[in-house]
Amino acid sequence: MTPPRIIRKKDLKASSYGDTKVTTIVNKKTWPYFSLAKVRKTGNKIKEGLDKESNTAYYVLEGEGDCVINGKKHHLKKGDCVLYPKGVSYKHLKGLTLLAISSPRFNRKKRKYVGK
Repeated sequence: MTPPRIIRKKDLKASSYGDTKVTTIVNKKTWPYFSLAKVRKTGNKIKEGLDKESNTAYYVLEGEGDCVINGKKHHLKKGDCVLYPKGVSYKHLKGLTLLAISSPRFNRKKRKYVGK
């Protein structure tokens, strides 16, 4: 059993993946059931892709912007939530800060890029 834990903001670091900045909150083998991250979109050079194993929910924490789901654009704003079952192609564009919850935990190596 995994013990309870408090994760402090001061202990988190953001990683840069081009136009996407990710602050991983939970994504460890010791907690295999889900991952949790803050994702900030700073540009639009983002490829559409899909997760082969994870179902993911994105909750818009801040901002306003577009997402593309299976090639169709949708507008999102603060307070919106988008649910992506595994195998659905999507991307988020500039202006959004999202809370990402994936189950099972997200693995960047298992994301397949399918479009522009």
